[in-house]
Amino acid sequence: MTAAEEAQIGRATRTLGRGVIWRRRALATALRRILDLLDLAGRAVVVAALIGELFVVLTDISIRYLSSESLLWSEEASKLCLTTLAFVGGALAYRARHHTAIEFVTRFFTPVARDAVAAAVDGFILCAALLTLWVSFDLFEVALTAYTPILQISNAWIVLPFNIGLGLIALFAAERLLFEHPTRQTCMVTPLVAAIVAAVAAWPGPRPDLAVGLALMLPLFFAAVLLGLPVSFSMLLGSLLFLHMTGAAPLIAAAQNTVDGTSHFILLTLPFFIWAGLIMEKGGISLRLVRFAMALVGHLRGGLLQVVVVTIYLVSGISGSKAADVVAVGSVLRRELRRQGYRAEEGAAVLSAAGAMSETIPPSIAMLVLGSVTPISIGTLFIAGLLPAAVIALFLMVAIYFLAWRRGTPRAPRADLAEVLKASGGAVLPLIMPVIMIVGIKFGYATPTEVSAVAVFYGLVLSILIYRSIGLANFFAGAVDCGLLAGMVLFIIACAGSFAWTLTVANLPALLIHLLHAVGDSPTLFLIGSMILLIAVGSLLEGLPVLIILGPLLLPIAAQLGIDGIHYAMVMLLAMGIGIFIPPIGICFYISCAVAEANVEATAKTMLPYLAVLIAGVLAVAFVPWFTHAVPQLFEGR
Repeated sequence: MTAAEEAQIGRATRTLGRGVIWRRRALATALRRILDLLDLAGRAVVVAALIGELFVVLTDISIRYLSSESLLWSEEASKLCLTTLAFVGGALAYRARHHTAIEFVTRFFTPVARDAVAAAVDGFILCAALLTLWVSFDLFEVALTAYTPILQISNAWIVLPFNIGLGLIALFAAERLLFEHPTRQTCMVTPLVAAIVAAVAAWPGPRPDLAVGLALMLPLFFAAVLLGLPVSFSMLLGSLLFLHMTGAAPLIAAAQNTVDGTSHFILLTLPFFIWAGLIMEKGGISLRLVRFAMALVGHLRGGLLQVVVVTIYLVSGISGSKAADVVAVGSVLRRELRRQGYRAEEGAAVLSAAGAMSETIPPSIAMLVLGSVTPISIGTLFIAGLLPAAVIALFLMVAIYFLAWRRGTPRAPRADLAEVLKASGGAVLPLIMPVIMIVGIKFGYATPTEVSAVAVFYGLVLSILIYRSIGLANFFAGAVDCGLLAGMVLFIIACAGSFAWTLTVANLPALLIHLLHAVGDSPTLFLIGSMILLIAVGSLLEGLPVLIILGPLLLPIAAQLGIDGIHYAMVMLLAMGIGIFIPPIGICFYISCAVAEANVEATAKTMLPYLAVLIAGVLAVAFVPWFTHAVPQLFEGR
């Protein structure tokens, strides 16, 4: 062969290679565009469900107060809205990477190992979505035969968002495997994941009993969480694995209980309170509350850190989401903290501690979730949580003062009367919202769902008509953000409902009671043990699943030991709050570090004294029940 012929063959080969590469890129671009369109359509559906349900609830309130009647079908519409938000919104939240994962273990891996684990995580998510989708088709067929009592629509409409959401999750997981992970890791890990799933599915061995199945499933579940599998998918896989191993129930039970996890009407308060908090944040409400707090306590030692604690307390009465509170306050105060010479790590540590403190301030999402899975009055929870949070806030402020005094941190000048009055005037309208919520729910003027809808409406009036800080584009952007964040939270709750049912089938409540009897039925040991358990497990499971799983298990035991349910609920909420902010695993601890732009390791060391203060504060609340009962007794005139 001549040199010219070899050159010609080489050119032809290169041209062919470029053609193949171009076609692959064109195919990838086309697939990504299709997924982008599905994502956009899903966002439109979620926003429509959110706005539509807000309109229904507000209309129901108006009709009831004008004519003493109500929309009988509103609860059926709410179920459809909740399943849409939970499963379609949850799928979109997965694509937007809102489903947080623990990276404490994987960050010590080499980059190659970390990429392989990340690819394996998405591979398991793909398998979990496909397996649950396959099972959910049977659930859909069953739902086709039943109808809602008022609207007389097929129950399949309530199950359909579950099918769609699982399909979207499978597509988005495949998208990550194809386009976001290194090709080498994807090609190596995907067959391995498929082989593991196939081997488990086809395993012909003897079925273990329930106790052995639980002992096998729980370590695998916690290992998956520590390796970065988001807790919602870990719970879904754990339920499927336990049912498959033990044969305790058909796999359709996992799908059914996941859908049922969103069936509580009270859960509609979650997206509404999240939406109200986002409106307040985008409307500049957080800034007004920061100015108010600075006028009140900015002159104390550690002034800006004191402001962080007070502002978190105030903002928590509007938002309900701890992550949203931390972002709202941290983003406003970050630059001022640096300007006045505070270390970023100090700001992040106090931000985390204050976030943990605020878990009992209404309208805490954790309170709403606990009230939805236990027979505790949400109105009583709301007013009972104000003083315990204030006690721990006082503990933190004393610690900040002492540490600032030891370091010789200079004081800022005290605000004069004119500045205090101006700041107070800017904070009056936002602070009316928590008053409306607490009074409305406690005295029966409205349900928690109705109050949350009014909170959204009130926030819109403030931000659009009075402050003129939100336009139409910001309104829809906020609705999309709310849909994704609420979808992530509701998806976790749905999966936790299935996981909690699985643990009940596995007789975990009986095992806990047996363990309690073994240590002597001591209320003191039970309170301390509960705190340790909730802090440890709360740091792994992002908080809310802990309440759904352990709340119905631990509260009856507390009642048997003579511990008041409301008092024990405060201990649970505060301990869980420490868990989600505790370094180095707590999810919200990383959010605080990211917002404050602080180093994680340095912040963990800086937070140690504040962590000790938090634990001391929770112990004070646990062993001085008066802190919990004082405000409810005041409202009841006792």
